[in-house]
Amino acid sequence: MIRDFFHTLGEIFEDLFAQWETWFFLFLLALGPIILFTQASSSGIGFQFINFLKLTWWFWFFLIFFPLTKSIFLYWRQELFKNSIKWVLLELKVPRQIEKSSQTMEQILYSLHSLRNAPGDFKEKYINGEITRWFSLEMVSFGGETHFYIRAYEKLRKMIEAAFFSYYPDIDIVEAPDYVDNLPKNVAEAYKKGLDFSGTEIILASEEVYPIKTYVDFENIEEEKKFDPISTFLEALAKLQKDEFTGIQILIAPVDPKEWKDKWEDFLEKLRKPTLIEFGKEGEIGTKLGVRSPGQTDILKAVERNLSKPAFNTLIRLLYLSPKITYDKIYAKKGLIGSFNQYAALNLNSFKPNRGVTPFATIWRKPYLFSNKRIEYRKERLLFNYKKREMPPASDIGRLPISSFYNWNFASQSFKMNTECLATLFHMPTAVVVTEPHIRHLESRRAGPPAGLSIFGEEKEIEKFNK
Repeated sequence: MIRDFFHTLGEIFEDLFAQWETWFFLFLLALGPIILFTQASSSGIGFQFINFLKLTWWFWFFLIFFPLTKSIFLYWRQELFKNSIKWVLLELKVPRQIEKSSQTMEQILYSLHSLRNAPGDFKEKYINGEITRWFSLEMVSFGGETHFYIRAYEKLRKMIEAAFFSYYPDIDIVEAPDYVDNLPKNVAEAYKKGLDFSGTEIILASEEVYPIKTYVDFENIEEEKKFDPISTFLEALAKLQKDEFTGIQILIAPVDPKEWKDKWEDFLEKLRKPTLIEFGKEGEIGTKLGVRSPGQTDILKAVERNLSKPAFNTLIRLLYLSPKITYDKIYAKKGLIGSFNQYAALNLNSFKPNRGVTPFATIWRKPYLFSNKRIEYRKERLLFNYKKREMPPASDIGRLPISSFYNWNFASQSFKMNTECLATLFHMPTAVVVTEPHIRHLESRRAGPPAGLSIFGEEKEIEKFNK
């Protein structure tokens, strides 16, 4: 325990000194004694140093405070931009059977990625505060009945509907009231209503350059063994009792393709380089190119495939809410989180819960001190973030305003995933999934206008129709 405690303490200091704000405050603390020391001397080096500071104070003030002021100003403008976005929540109503694979959803994600916006000049970035708008893909269970949602910028609604109807012509898309409005506002209200809740955020176990197991791996097997991983989620969501709620929230923001590839270009080149093997007797040692093992070749191909597709900045949140009488600790800790284990590729990547945001703690594990208080504050932040559906602020300054002594809001992490990985996580259930007990289906198929319908008419008839 003591070793773990000091290890944790080391991690805290490592994270702390990685922030430039920490060095800024240390500089201010060090500057005070220096000035007091030099003021004690009315001549010599100390006196010259004071005169130097008097002449150049404006430069040092600018050098120290400009990055801080810039970060605060940018955060303020970006918050105004985010608050101006008008969102719409669309429910995807699934027919009884869909003869489509997960690849269909990947094509839709390609379409969503093409809707990416980004600041293009100084005005858009610093005056308008423009940031890349994100989407929220959600699987939600109300007492065991599962619903699929997508939340997006309202002005993109028609383009999103067109993308879905192009590949899923039998589904229906309707605007839905936002269910998060029915969730408790905070922890105190939840307890007052006799409710308890938990959840976490899901992160990658390894570097984002390594992909998880995708639908390609699940589909490239014998016909009788084909498996749709979304069935595991549907089973987990269907386990809920009446008045229980579970939500899986996947926030995605399109990433600049060049940024995605350039970040890992050097890493990819290292993988491509063959290893050198020494051979020969002592004094006559030479080198030759080594042959990659099948495992190394598979990793290289997987990484190349991962980087070849568009990526989204991704954040996955889970929330489980239940009356205290029926609250299931095992389901909260293992059930839903365990559904992500099926995507693990041992030589590549897998998922794990983000311990920094998970509201589970004891005196024997992190965060050790004030564990009960920290759990409550983590719950508060988890509920707040789920209802807000926001990506973590890009700067540390943006995280400070909603931080507290017991929860500093630095633990939440996003990561990049490509379209293939995301389509594996979120798609309409395929034909191999038994959805009958779990989803309220669309009872009739969508149909176009009857054949032979007149497309011309008199002006008066058209005006009457428009009314």
